[in-house]
Amino acid sequence: MIDIHNHILPMVDDGSQSIDFSIEMIEKEISDGVESVILSPHVQSHVSKVEPEELKKVFLELQEEVLKRGLKVNLYLGAEILYRSHLTPDYQSISLAGSKYILIEFSTSIDTPIEDIVYDLSRQGFIPIVAHVERYKYLSFDDYQRIKNSGGMLQVNGNSIMGIDPKVNKKLVMKILKAELADFVASDAHNMGVRLPNLKETYHYLEKHLSKEYLEKIFYSNAKKIISSKDI
Repeated sequence: MIDIHNHILPMVDDGSQSIDFSIEMIEKEISDGVESVILSPHVQSHVSKVEPEELKKVFLELQEEVLKRGLKVNLYLGAEILYRSHLTPDYQSISLAGSKYILIEFSTSIDTPIEDIVYDLSRQGFIPIVAHVERYKYLSFDDYQRIKNSGGMLQVNGNSIMGIDPKVNKKLVMKILKAELADFVASDAHNMGVRLPNLKETYHYLEKHLSKEYLEKIFYSNAKKIISSKDI
């Protein structure tokens, strides 16, 4: 599996607060069968603790520690970008693994024209992935397909699928998945408590509900294209 959305990079947001804690989270990812992790710290968010240009330094420190401990995992740097209409960031510098894919989140409380924003970003040459799309209660079910038609892709959280996130209707998440509208399942892990890396558990739960071919896409092959495209 490949995890494209998590907060394992230490001391940069509301996720891991130390390198040792990050290592513990990475070890859990490895034990779950995750071969690659795209670290996606919050950017442009009130929980961001460092500027985007500082993320590379922290990433290299974590990568060095992973190598020193002999952990068998591929690490890549990305970001979860909170969309703010008055800001025009260098999206390429905070894309997923240096690719044209960008992970972008929106306000969960303010009705936002996600379809239009996705279209504008795709016209700029990016492939926007809407983070935890199940959280935006102002979206209708038809909106999910419209976002995809506008050039976007959809990511859902493991905790939402497992019914752990109290802010999300689990039935809605399953409806999205059964309609095969989601493109990625990711952990959005922040800690080793309620919001821990849980892709193995999520995969086994979904085996009873979805085809093996679709599971392969949302847990691995779609994410593999992100990593593979960065060198093209």
